[in-house]
Amino acid sequence: MFFVLVSALLLASGLSGTVKSQTPVPNGDFESWDVHSSYSDPVSWATPNATLMSIPIFGKTVVFRSTDHHAGTYSAKLTTQNIALPGAAFNAPGFMTLGQLAIDIINQTFSVTGGVPITDQPTHLMGYYKYSPVGGDSCAMGILLYKTTGGVKDTIAGGFFSTRTAVNDWTHFSAWINYFNNINPDTMNIIILSSAQTDMHPNTTLYVDDLSLDYTVGEHGQDPASGISVYQDKETSRLIVFCEFSSTQNVISRLYDITGRLAFTQGPAEIATDRMIIPYNGLKQGVYLLTVQHDGMMYTKKFLLGF
Repeated sequence: MFFVLVSALLLASGLSGTVKSQTPVPNGDFESWDVHSSYSDPVSWATPNATLMSIPIFGKTVVFRSTDHHAGTYSAKLTTQNIALPGAAFNAPGFMTLGQLAIDIINQTFSVTGGVPITDQPTHLMGYYKYSPVGGDSCAMGILLYKTTGGVKDTIAGGFFSTRTAVNDWTHFSAWINYFNNINPDTMNIIILSSAQTDMHPNTTLYVDDLSLDYTVGEHGQDPASGISVYQDKETSRLIVFCEFSSTQNVISRLYDITGRLAFTQGPAEIATDRMIIPYNGLKQGVYLLTVQHDGMMYTKKFLLGF
C-alpha cells in the first residue's frame, strides 16, 4: 500500500534553535472549504470524498469540515469508514493530500502524484491534532519533498509523525524532516491518514488544524536518529544496528528497499537494548531504508547495502 512506502521514508521528532522564514502550508488552517451538496473538501487538498460519494446509496465521506478547532473557525476531521458494496466491503481511511489522488474503487487501490511548489528546506512539519483510535489503529501525518532533474523525480527528504495513543485535547506535534542529500526540493506533498496501517478500523477519527512548516535548526544540526548507526558485517552477512533503549518493549524495526517493499521486520522479543541484528542474505545490493519505532517515535536511516 502507498502509506507503507510513505512510512518507510519518514521520521518524527523536534529540535530547537534559530528560526528562518517559512513557506506556508496551503490552507494549513483549514479555514477555506469547497462546499458541495453532499460533502465538503478543504481548498488545496485532495480527498477521496468525491469518488466515494459517487457510489450510489453506499457512498460515504471520510473527510469533514469540523467546528471543533484549535484556532479560527474550522479544522479537518478525518474518519475511517466501512464502505459496504453489494458482494464486497472495505475500510477506507480518512485521507488528505496536497498532491493529486486517483482511486480505483473496483480494485480498492489508490495512487498519489504531484504536490505543490517549494524551493527551500524546512526542518519540521508542525501542527495540532486530536485522535480517537479504534482497535489499535494508528494515524500518520507526513511530508515528502521531491526534486525533478532531467525528467527523473527523486525523493530527497521526508518527515513523519504517527501515534496510536488517544488524544482528547488539542495537542502540538512536530515531525523532523530527514534529508537524504543537500539538494533543494521543487515539490512538496503532505499526506494525512486517520488509519495508517492495513488493518484499519471504522470510526477511528483524527482532527488536524494549523499545519505549518518550521525552519528551526538544532544546536548541532543533528536529527533525532543520529544516535542510531548501521554497520554492515560482510563476513556474517548481517546488519548490526547500534542503539540505546531503556527498554525494548515497544521497539519495532522494519527494513524496506527503495521501492517500499518490506524486506525484514523485527519485534521487541528479538531486539536487545543496545543493538539489533538483521540478516541480509538474499537481499539485493542497493539503497535501503531502516525504520525504528520506539515509544511512538519513528526514526529513519537511509543506507547503501553493498557487497
